[in-house]
Amino acid sequence: MGGLAVAALVAGGIAFAATRGDDEPTGTATTVPVTDTNDITTAVTTVPITEAPVADTDTIARSVVQLIAVDADGNGLWAGSGTIISADGLILTNAHVVANSTTNGYEAIVVAITDSADSAPTATYRADVVAFDPGLDLAVVKVSTDLDGNAVAVSDLPFLPIGDSDAVGLGDHLRIFGYPSIGGDTITFTEGSVSGFTSEAGIADRAWVKTDATIAGGNSGGTAVNDAGELVAVPTRASATDGDVADCRVVQDTNGDNIVDENDSCIPIGGFINGLRPANLATALIEQGRLGEVVSSTTEQPVDVDTSGITLTAPVFSPDVTPDNQPTELVQLLPTGTTKVCGFFDYSGMTDGTTWDAAWSVDGELNTDFSLLAQSWIGGAEGTNWWVCAGTGEKVLPDGAYELSLYVAEDLLVSNTVFVGSSFALVNLNVVNNTPTKLCYVRLSPQGAQNWGPDELGADVTIEPGASVPLTAVGAVYDVLGADCDNTTVVEMYGVDLTAGGDLSLTPKT
Repeated sequence: MGGLAVAALVAGGIAFAATRGDDEPTGTATTVPVTDTNDITTAVTTVPITEAPVADTDTIARSVVQLIAVDADGNGLWAGSGTIISADGLILTNAHVVANSTTNGYEAIVVAITDSADSAPTATYRADVVAFDPGLDLAVVKVSTDLDGNAVAVSDLPFLPIGDSDAVGLGDHLRIFGYPSIGGDTITFTEGSVSGFTSEAGIADRAWVKTDATIAGGNSGGTAVNDAGELVAVPTRASATDGDVADCRVVQDTNGDNIVDENDSCIPIGGFINGLRPANLATALIEQGRLGEVVSSTTEQPVDVDTSGITLTAPVFSPDVTPDNQPTELVQLLPTGTTKVCGFFDYSGMTDGTTWDAAWSVDGELNTDFSLLAQSWIGGAEGTNWWVCAGTGEKVLPDGAYELSLYVAEDLLVSNTVFVGSSFALVNLNVVNNTPTKLCYVRLSPQGAQNWGPDELGADVTIEPGASVPLTAVGAVYDVLGADCDNTTVVEMYGVDLTAGGDLSLTPKT
């Protein structure tokens, strides 16, 4: 491939979405495991990485590159951003920026260098993928050739020092640099504050840094720096496709029929357009990338995911997670002043790379700060006690009903609610079947919740007509659903006041 096609492409100001279309895979990749510490130490000794000085704004801008996926003719397919992290051309970016496909892939990744803030970047190099982790959505590429495919050895590229993302605190100032598709041809700078943190099973308590800084498509893989000019996080736009600026998903009862389904309007929920991957999560990938060994970034995404073979248990709740990923205690309610609540679930039939969502709603309103949206599953086929948490233990959670709904491939599978607030209390219920039908399922959903909760009776409990069973629940106003043993709805009641407990009389649906 010659250089003119790519140079014209960049100079022409064509905007590319940072994420790929619905027909483009974003799932499990073939990767090379991170080499053990001894091998890494030897490699680093052989090819030392010079420590970068504290960067000013101009150096930061020149350390940010545009990464362009091109076909065999040099035509751009999509683009994202990256940050040079060593003088010899290591570049940290998002995995989805450089993920390839066997059916609709790219021929090469072109590196466009930022020469100045007021001009379009210059397509200068090709790069190889040298570390790739789709679960973290992080990757490292290394400059390898010029645009004509001739090997090059660079040693003087501007680069950024990497800071300690664990030292980033709530309210800290962040500067964001990258090439968003809505920002024109030149590098774009935005700024904001750290809004919070999101934890995620299989990754860390700080799986995400949330920010109110403006981030859009093309920023993916770019730079979030602290006031010292250190790279502390990678802007990661994980949910939108085709140039959209927000994820859109059916998560609320917009037509008022008390059911969340395909008849409701799609609600823009933002996804992770304002989500940053902490730099500390990239440490092992950077060490792997320093070895310079090319790895595969070809992904395979399950086509037309059949969720009928997937089982997720209804979430149970705990105030925290033990070091071995267990709930500290199981609870139905937590007191005022709680700073963290975690939902745990078991699973089977999952496939790594499948898209899933853990949507937290508080008093019926989706909370994107707590939620994990449009994630790539990394937990394997089956397991126990996968967890997601609302809050991180640093800030008091508002009192209310915290509903956790789990989606796989956009299909709702299970939902459950935990209550936070000292005004709530556990109450005893006597559930009476005043229908002519044996009931096998009774579901309670706090009024205003988005979805029906789990079956309260359990697998081996039924209620004959005229009979009753005792239950313990959090005193609140509920919507109630009862079904026969074929799961056909028999009872449908709304706004039932159970704050004081007592009899819950189930009457036939009218």
